[in-house]
Amino acid sequence: MAEKPPAHHKRHPIRNFIILPELQWPYIIRLLAVVNLAGVVMATSICALFYFRYTTGGDSTGSDMVNAGLMEVMVEENLMDVVVPAFVIADLVSLAIGMAVSLYFSRKISVPIYRINKWAEVVTSGDLSFRLKFRPGDDLQSLEAACNRVSDTYIKIIEDMRRQITEANLPLPGSVSSIQTAPKRAPTEA
Repeated sequence: MAEKPPAHHKRHPIRNFIILPELQWPYIIRLLAVVNLAGVVMATSICALFYFRYTTGGDSTGSDMVNAGLMEVMVEENLMDVVVPAFVIADLVSLAIGMAVSLYFSRKISVPIYRINKWAEVVTSGDLSFRLKFRPGDDLQSLEAACNRVSDTYIKIIEDMRRQITEANLPLPGSVSSIQTAPKRAPTEA
């Protein structure tokens, strides 16, 4: 039976959008609430402006009192036909915008945290050669450099220990020999 060739790493930005749910969901919910509230406030203020414009239209005197009262009732009924759809549309638009914005920003926060967490797990397991790598131009380049300097410092310490143990003709402990120190690049995961 022929072996299947290894699958190429494909990015699935939609399917893998939530990578740290415990971090992302509270952020998404808060941002959605703020954007949705802003949409409702905007719709309310627009409807209030229309209402005040139509209700304070002009002075009615004498025989126009009956027509003015009838006109006011008609304006209020027509305004309700405008107000309800305006609220629904504003709420749906703000919900869609809020969802897009909150997903985008929650991912911008969680991906670096995810990568740093993976880097820490690999380094803790004894692979000091693993390098943290963010995309070029990312705001976290200084953090990437600092984390990789930590690994480099420990690599120098381990190499110095190995050299001293070898010079002293002592057996190399298993814990020191199992640590990988040859540098390699971090795979891009999220």
